[in-house]
Amino acid sequence: MTEGRDDISEEFYETLQKILDKVNKNNYIMLIGDMNASFGNKRVANIGGTNGEATLNSNGRKLIYFCAFKNLKIIKTFFKHKEFHKFTREARGHKSIIDYFITNMKTSKVIQDIRVYRSIEMDSDHYLLCAEVNFPPRWLNKGNKKALLKQEEFFKVRWLNDESIRWLCTQRVKLHLNKTKENEINIEKEWKNLQNILKSAANESLGTRKRRNRRKYLKIWNDQIKQ
Repeated sequence: MTEGRDDISEEFYETLQKILDKVNKNNYIMLIGDMNASFGNKRVANIGGTNGEATLNSNGRKLIYFCAFKNLKIIKTFFKHKEFHKFTREARGHKSIIDYFITNMKTSKVIQDIRVYRSIEMDSDHYLLCAEVNFPPRWLNKGNKKALLKQEEFFKVRWLNDESIRWLCTQRVKLHLNKTKENEINIEKEWKNLQNILKSAANESLGTRKRRNRRKYLKIWNDQIKQ
């Protein structure tokens, strides 16, 4: 994108907008590259931070307007580094920041750091710009987080090594059995009732815990126990 050429800038952002309109807004979105835009070093709410260069050019203003319209963040400007690790281009004695990582709000939460690495030799007047990203596991999302926590709950079966605890667990099972209805005809209901009795007795006498490491514990109930 050429500085001072409004027709080229408008065409660029129109094309970029058409591409982004086809992308699911719930996805991780990251734009990376040379925008030929100087953002400046003044904070713009929800768009950019104060860790840019002093200059704000016309392309920088257009970039800000575009990010505001598409709800994007110029995420590089939020990370503070020495100037040696901040400027992305150096030519004819002039240093500038024109290469960026631009993300949607979802992606901005997984960016840990962004900085320039000058030790990498490239046949270019641009320096290598890298981001440290920490994506959460794919299986960990809002839809199954509660189910995951439930699956990770275990009885403290080690307490059964204690004679008094074994006696207490036995008594709790007998107590619950005495409260059940006799002569249950429906075998499915009777089996379900027995499951609830064993789980209740174990919970009352042993207690439960959530697994914090890879040690194996007896799960509250699973298909293997059911069989």
